[in-house]
Amino acid sequence: MTTKERLLAAIRCQEVDYVPMSMHFWHGPRHARADWHTERERLARYREWGWDTTVGLASHVGPSRDVRVEIRYEDGGSIIHQTWHTPAGALDERLKVTEDWEAAKNVASYLPIYDDFRSPRYIEVMIKSADDLPKLEYLFPQENAADTDGMVLQHTRARALAEEFAVPLSLHHTAGMDWLTWLYSANGAVMEALDNRPVIERTLAIINDAYARRLDLALDLGVDMVERRGWYESADFWNPSLFQSLAMPILQREIEAAHRAGAVHVYLMDTGVVPLLPLLASLPFDCLHGLEPVYANLDQKQVRRRLPGKSVWGGISGPEDLGRGTPASIRRAVERAFSDYGKIGFILGMAVGIRHNWPAENLSACEQAWKQLR
Repeated sequence: MTTKERLLAAIRCQEVDYVPMSMHFWHGPRHARADWHTERERLARYREWGWDTTVGLASHVGPSRDVRVEIRYEDGGSIIHQTWHTPAGALDERLKVTEDWEAAKNVASYLPIYDDFRSPRYIEVMIKSADDLPKLEYLFPQENAADTDGMVLQHTRARALAEEFAVPLSLHHTAGMDWLTWLYSANGAVMEALDNRPVIERTLAIINDAYARRLDLALDLGVDMVERRGWYESADFWNPSLFQSLAMPILQREIEAAHRAGAVHVYLMDTGVVPLLPLLASLPFDCLHGLEPVYANLDQKQVRRRLPGKSVWGGISGPEDLGRGTPASIRRAVERAFSDYGKIGFILGMAVGIRHNWPAENLSACEQAWKQLR
C-alpha cells in the first residue's frame, strides 16, 4: 500500500498491510534527525524511513483589508498594546512581553491571535462586551480575497507534492473553542461562558462562520483529510454540557461537510477526553488523534471500547515515553499501545511534535518496536 492508501484505510478502520506510524517534528529548535530544509526533502526522508505522513494545507483567516493595526510598547517594552482599528470601532488589547515570547518582541504587521503564549499574558483582553463583537467581524471576515488566493496557491503546491509522494493531502482546520482561549484567556473564557453566554456564542459564530468558508473552499479544491483542532475543547476546560452546546454543533456540520466531499475527518484532542467519551462517540468523525496516555492516566482499552467504529491515532506519550523514558520503556509503551488498540483502526503516534532534546536512542527504539509489531 502507499502511505495515502495505508493512512486513509487505517483511519476508516479498514484492513492495512501494516499499522502506520505517523509523527511530526517540532519546528524549532529541531531534532537532529529533522535535517531537511524543504517539504520535498522532508517527504523524501519519511519515505526513506518508511514512516507515514501527510502534506498539510492550512486554513487561514486574516483580518479584513479595512483593518489597521497600531502597536505601542509600554513600560520599557514589557507590555505590548495592540489596537485593531476597524470601520466599526477600535479593539484594544494589552499583553505582557516575556523573554520567551519572541513573536511579541519585534512585531512586523500585527501580533496574531492564534498564539498559545497569549492566554497567561493578558493584561487587557480585546472583547470586553457585546459592543465589541461587530468589530471582531472585521478580524474574522467571511470573505477575504488574499486568504482565498493564498489557499488556492498553497493547494496547488501541496497537491503536487502529495501526488508525487503518494501521501494524503490534509487540511489543518482551526475553528471552534480554541479561539476562546486565545481571545479571552483560559480562565476568562470559561467565566465568560458562564456569565455572558450570548457573548461567547456570538464570538464562536463569527469565527466558525469565517472558517466554514475556508473549509468549503478547501473541500472544493480537494483534500483527503480534515484534521480539526480540539486542544482546548476538552474537559480540562469545559464540562460536558458546555462542550455539547458550544462545540458539538459546528463539529457536526464540519464532519458532514468533509464526508460529503469524500474526505475523512480527524479530531485532535490530547487530554481531558474521558468525561467526553459518550459525546465523542455520538459524533461521526473518523479518527481521534493525540490521546495522551501517561499524563491523562488514560485507560486505552476503555477508549477503544467506548469509541466503536472510530480509529485512534496515538498510543504513546511524547514527553514521557520519548522525552524522559529509556529505550526499554519506550519499547514497553509501544507494546502496550498495540495490545490496547490492536492493528485495525490504529495509527501509532502522538499529538505533540518531537522535540530537539528527546534522546535519539528513544526514537530509534520506538521505530524498531513498531517495525517488529506492526
